[in-house]
Amino acid sequence: MKANVLKIKDFRNLEQQEIRFGSGLNVICGANGAGKTNILEALHLCSIGRSPRTRKDSETIKLGKRSAEIRLDYTRGGVERSVGVDIHATKGKLVLLDGVPSPKVSDLVGNFASVYFSPDELNIVRGGPQYRRRFMDIINCQIGSGYMNNLRNMQHALKQRNAILRSIKNANEYDPALIPWDRQISAYSVRVMLRRANFIRSLDKFSSVAMRILTDNKETLHITYRTFFDRLTEINVNFFDKVYNEKVRASYARDIATRTTNIGAHLDDFEIKLGYITQTEEGGDRSTEKYDWINLRTSGSLGQQRTATLALKIAEMFLYKKFYGEKPVLFLDDVLSELDENRRRQLMEYCGTFDTIITCTEWEYPAVPDKLFRVENGRVEELPIDPELKQRFNAEIASKAEELERAFSDAEVE
Repeated sequence: MKANVLKIKDFRNLEQQEIRFGSGLNVICGANGAGKTNILEALHLCSIGRSPRTRKDSETIKLGKRSAEIRLDYTRGGVERSVGVDIHATKGKLVLLDGVPSPKVSDLVGNFASVYFSPDELNIVRGGPQYRRRFMDIINCQIGSGYMNNLRNMQHALKQRNAILRSIKNANEYDPALIPWDRQISAYSVRVMLRRANFIRSLDKFSSVAMRILTDNKETLHITYRTFFDRLTEINVNFFDKVYNEKVRASYARDIATRTTNIGAHLDDFEIKLGYITQTEEGGDRSTEKYDWINLRTSGSLGQQRTATLALKIAEMFLYKKFYGEKPVLFLDDVLSELDENRRRQLMEYCGTFDTIITCTEWEYPAVPDKLFRVENGRVEELPIDPELKQRFNAEIASKAEELERAFSDAEVE
């Protein structure tokens, strides 16, 4: 997956810009408020159809304008394609796939694949369960066939059930109006949960490898799926339906009191544990490793939480690769300054293995980008790169890139 040319008109403070990205590492520098994050926001819109910064599309239109346009030419599977997003102040949003208008914004999902990481993504580790569910759902909607429809149907049935709960006057016995919605919630929940369980198993493997890479093998991660149904390995539809109905009936009094459904996949979460790795002897093999574990959300330091969030995003890259056969584009929005020198170095070496677009205030790091841009007052300028310096840097990281690829390949087959 490669982003080729991004064209923007009247989006945020970007009046009319055309940016030609290169393969490998693309760096966008600029002062705070210059517009560099707006470029990543536009790319993210081309990937999943919504902004990572606001739910109101009209807020992305340049002040004094009625509409904004975004066009992205990209390469997927060796084939050049295009996506587009038009945002109108009153008419809403229109998406285009290879120049053809599409009836649903969700049709964008699964075309131009990307992974987005900004300081706000720290909520995946530090925040409430809703942030981790959102993380699971966004990825699975892009890599899980049918997941989006199952999730939407489950959420629709849940909305209808909650509406009935709010209208119930007599709470002495179970209202039969809830039964058809209970059946739908059960039917779609089991599909959503099975997909999430498989996803978490893969995420656990890949994020553990990524955390080791970023910490010079000093720390690792272990991720566990948390849901109301704890026997997913032996699941069948009839058994799940029986258990769900038992639990939801037992929760009826609480549902009536709270006017909402308190049992279901809509409350799922996953737990992240951080392991400090020690070895019984210097240079010992992996079989000698021992771990001291803590709950990362409640006991981890801010630096560990930042690194773990980045490890989750790197793991996400390889989950996409497993599904698409190629890696998505990684967007890193002003995160390098939050990492210590060693972890920045590890990340930059790793970024040599795929296409990355990074924003920062100044580029002061040892990695040599393939393309360097500067943004000032909404205008983008490409800066020159010394080709000999770039060639030497590529040679230096070549063996590291191969080592990283092998580590993830090994994790995939374990």
